[in-house]
Amino acid sequence: MKKLALALMCLVSVAFFASCTQEITDPKPTISVKVDEGFVQDGDVVQMYTQNQFGFIMTSNPQTMKKLSSLKVYVDDAEWANVDLTGETSYVYTDSVFYQLEREEIIGESVIKAVVTDEAGETNGATITLKIQEPVIPLLGKSIEWVRKGANLMGNTEEEMASYGLQWTGSYKDVYATLKPIDGASLYVCDGNDFAEITTLAEKTAYFMNLNENVDPVDSYRKITTDHDADYNDMLAIINGENIALVLIKHADIETGTYGTQITITGEVK
Repeated sequence: MKKLALALMCLVSVAFFASCTQEITDPKPTISVKVDEGFVQDGDVVQMYTQNQFGFIMTSNPQTMKKLSSLKVYVDDAEWANVDLTGETSYVYTDSVFYQLEREEIIGESVIKAVVTDEAGETNGATITLKIQEPVIPLLGKSIEWVRKGANLMGNTEEEMASYGLQWTGSYKDVYATLKPIDGASLYVCDGNDFAEITTLAEKTAYFMNLNENVDPVDSYRKITTDHDADYNDMLAIINGENIALVLIKHADIETGTYGTQITITGEVK
């Protein structure tokens, strides 16, 4: 009986020793993306010019129970936050990021990464990859009315035309009215049917990129006759520095009097 008791004691001792020396295969602290209403998740598609809330949840390793020491958060490789977690065994980090076009590095995709470290120097990380979309901004046409009475531009015609990169030149006695780009601007004469097809800011930008790469600008637009009323369907595309404008010429009314010929051009601009 003594021998049997001794054998049982040895077995219990071996089992206890084995359990105390069990190898810890993954000593890292835990970290995960916070899942809650209003918080972005990995793979989400978000719009430019929006505030996006994100978060991470972290705890000490359940086997080592080493306390946390620090958290670093990065947005597109730039350090976003550095949090001292000394003495903490769990922590929830929340924040928000606002996306705008000036941050060229995140157009198309943005990566938010969090790295937690414990007091033993073990680290673990979690990431949120977001797809960034430019907002769909509708283009609303604005009516224009440009008037030239004799040799004089009337009202705010000159100022408004200049804001779109255009000017009215030539003699008021010419057979055709002449519109030219102001200094530094480029003018393209396009099909008026394209005007209705360009409905968003992105489409407008793409249209101008194609013009700039594949079409030669012109010196002037000379199609509006000064001897009778007429309808038109010509689109003028103007690049003036960072400003781009689409001007649709629809109609010209012609009147004569003691002051000379009055030309009233009507249309739309985007």
